[in-house]
Amino acid sequence: MPRLLTVFLVVAAALLAGCSTSADRASSPGALPVSAPRDAYVLLSGGGTPLSNNYSQYLQARALAEHLGRACPPEAVWIFFGAGNRPDAPLILADARRETRRDGLVLQSWEPGVLPHNRAATRDNFLRALRDEILPRVRDGGTLHLFVGDHGELAGKGDARESAITLWQLKPGRRGSGWITDDKEILGVAELRRVLATGLGRGRVVFCMTQCHSGGFHELGVAREPVPPREWFARLPAWAAVKSKYPRLPIAGFTATDEDSLAAGCDADPIPERWAGYERFLPEAILGRDLMTGAALGPAAPTYVAAHEAATLVDRTIDKPRTTSDHLLDGWARFIETRLVATLEADPAVLQAVAAYQRAVDTGRLAAHPADPALREKQALFARFTARLAEQVPAAKELLLTGTRAQLDAAIRGRGERPAGGGPRGGARRGQLAELRKVWTDTLRPAWKAAVLRGDVPGLAGGALDLEKHLLGLEDGGRDFFLPRGGGDALINEIYWRSGYANPATLDRPRAEAAARWGAERRTRIVAWGKAAADPAVRAAAEKIGPAPALADEPARALSRQTAAERVLFYRRVLAAWEFLTATGAREALAEIGALTAIEGTPLPLVGAN
Repeated sequence: MPRLLTVFLVVAAALLAGCSTSADRASSPGALPVSAPRDAYVLLSGGGTPLSNNYSQYLQARALAEHLGRACPPEAVWIFFGAGNRPDAPLILADARRETRRDGLVLQSWEPGVLPHNRAATRDNFLRALRDEILPRVRDGGTLHLFVGDHGELAGKGDARESAITLWQLKPGRRGSGWITDDKEILGVAELRRVLATGLGRGRVVFCMTQCHSGGFHELGVAREPVPPREWFARLPAWAAVKSKYPRLPIAGFTATDEDSLAAGCDADPIPERWAGYERFLPEAILGRDLMTGAALGPAAPTYVAAHEAATLVDRTIDKPRTTSDHLLDGWARFIETRLVATLEADPAVLQAVAAYQRAVDTGRLAAHPADPALREKQALFARFTARLAEQVPAAKELLLTGTRAQLDAAIRGRGERPAGGGPRGGARRGQLAELRKVWTDTLRPAWKAAVLRGDVPGLAGGALDLEKHLLGLEDGGRDFFLPRGGGDALINEIYWRSGYANPATLDRPRAEAAARWGAERRTRIVAWGKAAADPAVRAAAEKIGPAPALADEPARALSRQTAAERVLFYRRVLAAWEFLTATGAREALAEIGALTAIEGTPLPLVGAN
């Protein structure tokens, strides 16, 4: 799954909202009056490098791009994916990594992520288009529909830490000397907010993001720290007088998780039984179609929020889906718990509401039947979410339905516990690996290398032989691909470049597949050769090392007790904060909730287009 990621911005929620007016469809953007409100549909995905830009991201982006191509005028659509491969131009690089399980092996391959009208998903490409093309289209009252379907990460430190989208990082080296990875190819919340604030005008943004650490992007439209009404305090504390330094923008949407957490999905080996997460479920709810097969799943969702709700109900992964209005209320909950609980300067009615908030979080029940229809609707929705979680994690049913806050907190803190027993400790395992590396380096490898260079290994030819000679040369310089430290990414990287997969225009597929297969079975094949060697020392070394561990066909990971508890506690805190704001008459905050939920409820008029 995506690491810190983990992230890219598929501003393709376009399909989530519908396309331009009939006037838009009948003429080019230049022929329209400058004042005409027009929507923009943008897809940005495929970030990182060919090692991390997994095939599931391409499946997601391809489905959305195809939908946009059918439903929207081409002048209203922008697509940014990976290296920028498109059908009407020479292919650049294979930028989508795919794994296939065959014969007990995991075989690597790569495909060019070809999409119509595609541009490379780099920071410069995206921001330049955003400033010069996209925002001018929406600034007089249109909507920018944004879907982020990539890797995400946390950037910065301390107070400057923020969610960021990982953009396409592979770039040509200086003077044409190969390719380099630029880890500065990221786009954070603060920079994206600045660009939007400058050019959005009277437009608005609705977004969906499925990458790791995506939750921080809710702060495109809301402040991290809420500002309380002055009338709450008999004497205004200094911390309550601080004003927000960010403009309040008409931006709202949906994310797979919060700022601090990884998200599910992002799979190089997506198969129907195992590929799961908001990355898959949200687009499928939007389209009403299976992302892998294109088969109809049912009616497409009528609104963004309906798609989010449908995806959340079936998401049994580590995801923690949320909306911008939820994020705003979560900020108020944090404010109540860290600020208002600790002050005696608040009005008695406010302190009474604080006590009611604490009871609501602890019991999962609001003080009274909410008068606000929107709060009642959210309460009913979260009750459905909680009931579904109780079904999905039956062993935690009582905890999720009736547990106290302390019990939920205890379940959440239990995430890092180690199971009793298990395999060897880290130090012992490291010692075993060091011993095996010595046996490989001193005995098995010299004999193996000599046989390879003599051409004395049956069945080793073509792409496999070329890759093996290349690996042996790198190992002569100190690299280790046989028993590597930290996993097999270094070997996968060599397979990508040496097999020919990197250059799709000149790809010899049988030769590339032979190299990829050799990379997957290298250790097993070398050990088998060593066991049949005439030299008893070589045979003994091969016996000691043994073949690579058998591939386990792992089932999809079940929803954990910890994640279910986190989701339920989040729901309770959001509802209790909303009730608190209603009880204290926080008109400005309640109006902000209403404005955000209006954007979140943007209809999807393209429901019949697919």
